[in-house]
Amino acid sequence: RAVRYRYRSSCSHPSVDPSEAASPPPGMYKLEIELKRGHNLAIRDRGGSSDPYVKFKLAGKEVFRSKTIHKNLNPVWDEKTTLIVDSLSEPLYVKVFDYDFGLQDDFMGSAFLYLESLEQQRTIPLTLVLKDPQLPNEDLGSLELAVTLTPKSSPMEEPRDTAVCTHILCQIRSMSLSARDFFCNVRHLIN
Repeated sequence: RAVRYRYRSSCSHPSVDPSEAASPPPGMYKLEIELKRGHNLAIRDRGGSSDPYVKFKLAGKEVFRSKTIHKNLNPVWDEKTTLIVDSLSEPLYVKVFDYDFGLQDDFMGSAFLYLESLEQQRTIPLTLVLKDPQLPNEDLGSLELAVTLTPKSSPMEEPRDTAVCTHILCQIRSMSLSARDFFCNVRHLIN
């Protein structure tokens, strides 16, 4: 656990502006997602069941994969993840698959979560209806989630002691250290 110290003076190092250290880059958001459960998911295995897992993709890149729940069409995941998002214009693509050992996993449905439509700084319960673009009328079940979208500079975000960060940054910049010494000194300054 880090011990926090408060300092009255600001940094004397000319290249560090405390106001810049306190503010995050513009347009950054924290997206907290709780994947709760699935309801009436599609049957993909011969035994009349499926082994579902969920993938979240943002801008074409996989950003989260849930655990696989075996032989269950109404799985309970109760998994949480937090993503840093730099643009709300790109939707979160949610895909569900049936895990097949040694074979290609079967597609079970997908949905989009449009981030720009989310109310910010509030946890929102959502139900995503799963669809297959090839079979748009097929009932593939749904996913239950809870999401919270927060601007990175929001007071709802975890509090930071910017004076501590600024002071440590000033001390680090004023040191001339080897890489090994750098990490030892940073650990010492933080603790």
